[in-house]
Amino acid sequence: MNRQFVLVMIVIAAVFAAATAFAQQHRPYDQIMKDVGATFASLKKNLDANSAAAAIEDAAKLQGLFKETEAFWAPLKTKDAVDFAKRASDAAAAVGVAAKSDTKAALESYTGLQKNCAGCHFSHREDTGKGFLIRP
Repeated sequence: MNRQFVLVMIVIAAVFAAATAFAQQHRPYDQIMKDVGATFASLKKNLDANSAAAAIEDAAKLQGLFKETEAFWAPLKTKDAVDFAKRASDAAAAVGVAAKSDTKAALESYTGLQKNCAGCHFSHREDTGKGFLIRP
């Protein structure tokens, strides 16, 4: 009896863990972009205020968000969007590294990050007047 109970508990825990992992990996794209927007603004504010520690945290968070963005676009086989996401992740990493020693240099890397965002938005986002439509 105890063996069956333990087995059932293991199965339930595995199902719960898998469901949680699936939900985290596949959250809605608009939610990812809202997080990117908020973090991007926070990064700029922290760089302008010479708050290196907070800027480094924002840059690291952006790296993760752009990995999620890349995971969204990869199954759609939209190479340029995947490349924009990869470059944005690399640019966020560069901002974090630069912010450790010089927030002014980090602002230059921030500009590179901004260009990747703009490129993808120009290619794959359409303003419908009621919101944005994502175009693969």
